[in-house]
Amino acid sequence: MSLPLIYTPFTKFQTAWGGTQGGECGAHYLDYMRCASLVGGVRAKDDCYKELADFHECALSQKQLKRVVIMEKERKRQKRPYIEALGQDIPEKGY
Repeated sequence: MSLPLIYTPFTKFQTAWGGTQGGECGAHYLDYMRCASLVGGVRAKDDCYKELADFHECALSQKQLKRVVIMEKERKRQKRPYIEALGQDIPEKGY
């Protein structure tokens, strides 16, 4: 994830093709890019740290996975069984 050195008509196509703007984390990506375009590529790591951290959390879900591991350890510590899955409302649809 870096700012382009040379802007050409192909640059826009390339960012849309390999970028994350259209995905579920697109809003976080655009927040970071707006901040980075205001302060410049060199200062972006320091000045736009919050936006970059939000994007990384959305893309990698590291905090969410840590919470799942902690909850699983606590469930095992308390020796509680797994909760049965709820029945499906519309079986042919799968939900």
